Amino acid sequence: MFKKFRMPAVLAMLIIALLGSIGTMAINQFTASHSSYHPMTIPLLSVSNVAMTTDPSGISNPSSNLAPINNFDIAGVGFPCTFVNYTDNSVLCTTATLADINAAHLLEGVPPISLPGNWYSMSTAVQIFTIMNMERTSFGLAPMVGMAAPLDAAAQAGANSGTDPQISGFGFGSIYAEGYVNVLAADFDGMYSDGYGSINLACTTPSSPSCWGHRENILADPSKLGCGSCYLYGGAGFAMLGTTPSYAAILVVSPNPLSLDYAWAGVAASGPLVTGMAATPQGNGYWLVDSVGGISTYGGAQFYGSMLGQSLNQPIAHMVATPDGKGYWLVASDGGVFAIGDAPFYGSTGNLHLNAPVVDIAPTPDGKGYWLVASDGGIFSFGDAPFYGSMGGQHLNKPVVGMGVDAATGGYWLVASDGGIFSFGGAYFFGSTGSLHLNQPILSMAVAPHGSGYWMVASDGGIFAFGGAHYYGSMGGQPLGAPIVEMAVDAATGGYWLAGTNAAVYSFGAPFYGSAGTSQ
Repeated sequence: MFKKFRMPAVLAMLIIALLGSIGTMAINQFTASHSSYHPMTIPLLSVSNVAMTTDPSGISNPSSNLAPINNFDIAGVGFPCTFVNYTDNSVLCTTATLADINAAHLLEGVPPISLPGNWYSMSTAVQIFTIMNMERTSFGLAPMVGMAAPLDAAAQAGANSGTDPQISGFGFGSIYAEGYVNVLAADFDGMYSDGYGSINLACTTPSSPSCWGHRENILADPSKLGCGSCYLYGGAGFAMLGTTPSYAAILVVSPNPLSLDYAWAGVAASGPLVTGMAATPQGNGYWLVDSVGGISTYGGAQFYGSMLGQSLNQPIAHMVATPDGKGYWLVASDGGVFAIGDAPFYGSTGNLHLNAPVVDIAPTPDGKGYWLVASDGGIFSFGDAPFYGSMGGQHLNKPVVGMGVDAATGGYWLVASDGGIFSFGGAYFFGSTGSLHLNQPILSMAVAPHGSGYWMVASDGGIFAFGGAHYYGSMGGQPLGAPIVEMAVDAATGGYWLAGTNAAVYSFGAPFYGSAGTSQ
C-alpha cells in the first residue's frame, strides 16, 4: 500500500476506484488527500492468491509524468471546477478534466474517450467502474464484464472506512482514493502521473515496483497474469467522510462467471453525450451533435454527413449551421474544424498548441468565415472573420464557455461560466449575471434576431434574457435527466430550444420537433 499527497497548486483531478488520488482544496484551505492500492493478484486454482511483481497489463507506462493542460490555476483562467459539497460533477468541470485525459491519450497514440450519454445520471460508483473500463477499451483491452454485488460491498466498505477494499476467494487488485473533486480528475492522476517524481510517494526510485501501480491495476490483463480464460469484474463504492469524498474500487479476476448488478453492455449501448445543437436558419428544425461527431436531425433539418466513425483527436465540442442551412461546421476541443455539406473550410487550430481548449465556434453573418473561442477567452479568426479583440491573457473570474455574433455590427460577445459578458467590435453590452449568485454555471449563449439582445442558459436549464431577447420560460427548478448543454433560437418564432447531454430537447416559444431523450 502506498499513499500520495499533493499540495493544491491546482484543483487536483480525480480518480476513482482503481486509481490514485490527488490533493484538492478550495481557496485558502488544504486537506491532504491520499490514495493506496493493492497490487493485482491471481487465484492459483484452489490454493491462494499470489501477488504479482511484474506489470500485469503488458502495456508500457509513460516515460514521464504528464501535467494536466487544464490545471485550473493558469493565470487569468480561474477555476473550471468549483467545490459544491466538496465535489464537482458539472458539465464544465467534467469537460475540462476529460480534455486532460484525452490530451494524454493523444500523446500515447490511443483513441480519445467519449463519455456515455447517461454519464450524468450515473451514481459515483458506476462512474468509477465506467471510466476504468473506458480506459481499458481505449488501450485495446477487454472491458470488465460488469459490477457484482459482493465486489460492490467490498468496495463500499473500503470507501466507508477509508481503506483499500479487501475480498477473499478471488484474485484482485484494489485502490482507495480520497479528496478528489471528481472521478475523471483522479483517473488522470493515476493513469498519467503516477511515476517517479509524481505525488506517488511510494515511488521513491525510477525502478520502484510501486511506480505506476494504479495504472497497472486499471489496465490489468488476465492473460498476462496467467489466467487467460478468467473473467474480469469490478466493484466500486463512494462515501463522504465528513467533508472529504472517499472513493474505492476493486477489480477481480475470477475463473467462474459472477451474477451482475450492473452490466457494461448497458453503458456501451447508451451512446455518447450530446455536446451541441444548431437550429435551421428557417426555424423549421434543429440538429444535435454528440462528442464523437454523430449528427441527429429533427424537423426540417437535413442530414449532410457526420464524423461518426472517423478518428478524432479530441471530442466534438460544438456545432453551427451555415447561413443557408445546407451544411454545418463541427469543432473539437482542440480547435479542429470539420466542414460538412456546403460549409467551407477556412482553417482550424487542430495542429497548434493551445493554452486552453476551444469551447465554441461562431460563423460570420455571410458564412464566409468563423471565429473559434477558447476557455481562456482567446479568439481565433478564419476566412472573413475580423479580429476585434479577445480576453486571452486577461484576468477572468471564470472560464469563457461560449460566443455570440452581433449581425448588426459584425462584432461579438463572449460569455463566461458566471455569466460575465465581454463585448467586442461594436457589439452592445446588454447586461450580465457576473455579479449574481447562480445555482449552476452558464454553459452557452444565443443571440436575439438582429443582435438586439442575448440569452444565456445554465446547466440546470435556467434562462437569463437581456436586451431585446424575450423570456419564454426555462427548466430552472425542474427535474432534469441530464444537464443542459446548449440552446438554439427559432428564427421563425423568436423562441428557443434547450438540449440536454442525454439528447433531450425542451421547447419554449418554439415548436417541438422531437428528441432522442426524455424531453418536451
